[in-house]
Amino acid sequence: MNNHTVVVGNALAGMVAALELAEQGKQVTLVNPGGPLGGYFAGLQIDGVMFDAGLVKFELDGYLNQAKWSELASYDPTLRNDVGRFLNIVHEWVLKYSPLHQFDMPKMMVDGEVYDDVLLSNAYHSFSQLPFAQDCIAELQQSQPEPSIHARQKVNGATYDTLDYATASIANHGKTMHEKLIATYLRKAQGVTADRMLGRYHRVAWLPLFYPETLLESYQGKAVSLAPTKFHYPKLSSVGAIVTKVKQELLAHKNIRYITQAVQQVTKTEEGWQIRCAESELSATDLVWTYQPSQLLKCLGLQPTPVEETKSAIAVAFFRIKKADIRNVYTLLNVVDLNCSLYRITNQTACAEDHGDLMNIVAEFNTDYFRELYGDVSDDTFIIQKLLAELAQMQLIAEDTVPVIAAIKRIPGGFLVPDAAARDAWEQDQRTIIQHYPDIALLAMSSGFFATSLNDQVVQGLHYAATKAHILPVDFIDNTLVVHA
Repeated sequence: MNNHTVVVGNALAGMVAALELAEQGKQVTLVNPGGPLGGYFAGLQIDGVMFDAGLVKFELDGYLNQAKWSELASYDPTLRNDVGRFLNIVHEWVLKYSPLHQFDMPKMMVDGEVYDDVLLSNAYHSFSQLPFAQDCIAELQQSQPEPSIHARQKVNGATYDTLDYATASIANHGKTMHEKLIATYLRKAQGVTADRMLGRYHRVAWLPLFYPETLLESYQGKAVSLAPTKFHYPKLSSVGAIVTKVKQELLAHKNIRYITQAVQQVTKTEEGWQIRCAESELSATDLVWTYQPSQLLKCLGLQPTPVEETKSAIAVAFFRIKKADIRNVYTLLNVVDLNCSLYRITNQTACAEDHGDLMNIVAEFNTDYFRELYGDVSDDTFIIQKLLAELAQMQLIAEDTVPVIAAIKRIPGGFLVPDAAARDAWEQDQRTIIQHYPDIALLAMSSGFFATSLNDQVVQGLHYAATKAHILPVDFIDNTLVVHA
């Protein structure tokens, strides 16, 4: 059997790996058991208009010492934010499909006032402007966290293996900031209290964990050396449009076969793998898996770790609105105030620096919290009416705005809360796979617990294609992958 790689799943990481292997002359079959190619990053076409499914962006500010293409083999998805070393490579890959635009500073709304955002963007200069700044200064001056739970330990510190986010946040931020910003936003967005989430994975909920020393200086109005995070978005385009181009390239490639079937069984053979699908059977020398490790275990005839997962009921509203009806333009607005169900609003047209007559606005909310405020979550027309009223209340749109497009999409299955039970079950499942079948490549949702960001998935696909042990020898010349026949 000639070298033949089967990639299972619809994740972007698998798409990137398949394309890279095909470009090397390998035969690849991409098996999609269900869902759009690209998953969450595929975006959504509504009445012919492409929307991204919420906040989707590129973070291209990473470590100062950026890794070279020849160092891709050192990428480790199990290390928190290891992808930060490879952002120049991500940037180069994206530029094949679209130029990028650094969009304006995101904002946040606290007690009805708008500030430069601190939750996601680390705009330290905003802390001194917050109405509770003096209370935070007093708390931070009076106490410092124990060394083991200081925020500098969040990446590798042993205590953070089990430390909950509430304990970490209160210790490093003080009780006032935790209650006014962290706990409030988390309740709206995820529908859980901070003690239900592991502190190490605070960014999964788009929330921060600052060093208390830096935080105190910021509340006191002192300049700090850390700059706000810079975010990039496809210029005059969208992430979904980029994924569509990748999909088109993949489907047209002579070395790639694409099938949409459920995978029922995976069996190890002398030559590689036998993959039984709903309507066909495939033989492969190599297998790449991009779904959850628990799903792979079932196909291998092994028992996944039982776990009771906590999931958030996330939904997204998509609006296309005439620019004449827009009152204030923010690229992104995090809404902390509890009188609004919306927790994040992204003006994707502004992010893309598009100066047309219509703007695409994507608004995210938790349906459980919406029910708490308004009662009914079954009628999309009612939901749209309430969300438009909230946008008008926040002075983002005119009160009598009639959207050109208005639609609601609920995230299937909800959003997994990163608690200890979910992390432990995931890690046990991955260990079982590696112990029994170490030659299965685990990408995307199987690669590392929540190592599924846009940046991570691009790097994972490139990493796999460049480091397969049995593929033709490769070199990197002037940052270009060169395959030797």
